[in-house]
Amino acid sequence: MAQERDSRGLLTLVCVTCGRELSFEEMPPAHVVCDRCGGTVFRNYLTPVAADEATLSQLEETSRSVAFDEESPDTSPSDVRDVNNP
Repeated sequence: MAQERDSRGLLTLVCVTCGRELSFEEMPPAHVVCDRCGGTVFRNYLTPVAADEATLSQLEETSRSVAFDEESPDTSPSDVRDVNNP
């Protein structure tokens, strides 16, 4: 029998057909059906809620500054113009 591991977190199922996200804090039902398109194939993502070294490191590496007066670190004015032009 497989050992039960500590799996505290938020499970997000993303429908492959339409992209609808379903979130579960507890074990999801055995058969999940998308309420938007009726799809039954999902990609799953587990977001841990326990603060461990790996989670904290990932958050530090991927975080962005939210201060309004700061410039984006690697963005030049020409990059911004390129984004605004289709």
